[in-house]
Amino acid sequence: MFLSLFFTMFHFVTNKTKADEILIFAASSLTLPLKEIAQFHNKSFESKVRFSFAASSTLARQIVRGAPAHLYFSANQKWVDFLIKENLVGQSCNKSLLSNELALITWRNNIFKVNDLREIINKVISSGGRLAVGDASHVPLGIYSKQALINLRLWTKLKRKTAPLPNARSVLAFIERNEVVAGIVYKSDTHLNEKIKIIYNFPATSHKKITYFAVPTRSARTKEVLEFCNTLNSIKAKNIFKQHGFLVD
Repeated sequence: MFLSLFFTMFHFVTNKTKADEILIFAASSLTLPLKEIAQFHNKSFESKVRFSFAASSTLARQIVRGAPAHLYFSANQKWVDFLIKENLVGQSCNKSLLSNELALITWRNNIFKVNDLREIINKVISSGGRLAVGDASHVPLGIYSKQALINLRLWTKLKRKTAPLPNARSVLAFIERNEVVAGIVYKSDTHLNEKIKIIYNFPATSHKKITYFAVPTRSARTKEVLEFCNTLNSIKAKNIFKQHGFLVD
């Protein structure tokens, strides 16, 4: 009887917690601004926001396998389209939420000639080190990075020197710990980061536009998700994104 009562109470508490939460799956590069936005959102609404951050591709596949996300943030259109084909997401909060840029960075004490891409790449190769990138087979950061290197005619020279990583935050962490010579990250990840420095800014024309999308899933709680979408579109939220180095469309 005690066990039966325990499981009944556990079931009730678990369901109550879930009913009070919005579970948001978001690209790892959005970690800092979304957490900050959630703080002021949670003060205004009964439903509270909880996050799972990872690569857009990883999160999309988890949703396909039945993960109970209510809102999905992707760093590119590809994984939104993937979920649309699976009939698992609805209409976007807006056509495009944010955009970003690409930067080549290194650990703060490393010495490179800034903005001389050829010299930087030659130094990476001659050092025997690796260039940290997102995994170009599925991670949006890696896809954009590969596009840029191909357009700058450097991919063939560099592809065997890359260290493919599972998401944008992993790439940044490797450089912060000085475990690789350099790496390609979103420019927003460099904002106010004293552990790294930018040595080259990739031209916007070298890759497809880096655009973020927020789409509710088919299991979304309409009222609560709409409230958070409205928060995202607020001036305060847009200013937070700008403060973290994102471009607001």
